Amino acid sequence: MSTYSPNPKRLIMTVGDSRVGKSTVMRLLIDLFCSLGYRLRAYDHDNRKRLEPYKCLVGVESINFDEGTDWVIEELRNGYDTLAVDMPGQHIEGICNYIDQVKLFKILGKVGWRLTFVQPISHRLDCVEYLSQLLAFAGNQADYVVVKNQHFDLMFKLYQTSGYPKLKDVGGCDIALSGLNKYSYEAIESIGLPYSQVRNNIKIFSVYRAYTYRWLNSFYQSIKSNSLASEYLGLLQIRQQQESVHDDF
Repeated sequence: MSTYSPNPKRLIMTVGDSRVGKSTVMRLLIDLFCSLGYRLRAYDHDNRKRLEPYKCLVGVESINFDEGTDWVIEELRNGYDTLAVDMPGQHIEGICNYIDQVKLFKILGKVGWRLTFVQPISHRLDCVEYLSQLLAFAGNQADYVVVKNQHFDLMFKLYQTSGYPKLKDVGGCDIALSGLNKYSYEAIESIGLPYSQVRNNIKIFSVYRAYTYRWLNSFYQSIKSNSLASEYLGLLQIRQQQESVHDDF
């Protein structure tokens, strides 16, 4: 693992194959950052506007790397703790081209920031191949958090045999996102609110709210219990708080 400034600020990109939960993970992370008082800016590099419900919590903008890249340099100077970018699926070549084009690693290093790739995965081989391409491109210049989306699988055999050894070689880590009852997920998606606001919303059946609450807490505990994940997400202080994330939600 490469050395860098201790506790750097983070540019976080959710990346990966299509339909594996990238936007879901990004929304969960935005809720977490907001609950901890982070100054955050979020970007949606997709036309589905999955981050739209979070405009009540943070600034959310649509971007397209092909139309300009000056926003990166500008936002690094604006005092944010975290910049979060939700990338579209199967965009690995575009991501690599963009990073090369703007010399992103060099820029981040100069201002004491660090890039973290957050990649949700399913059971499919495509996810492992995507991870391999990402690791081959960025190597130790970035940090990696793989999110095993248990909606799809519990064992992740292809990842464990082919993906995890490569991830471990560059100091990456993985965490789990437990599966959520599909009726609960459909209910919370239908109201167009941040996940953190579902708990007290009477428009949703109470059982679905309870399932969602446990789902949120399980994911946050997965981060909290993993020192590398906490570090790579810029959340080292989460491990030192007197109150757990469970109480925040």
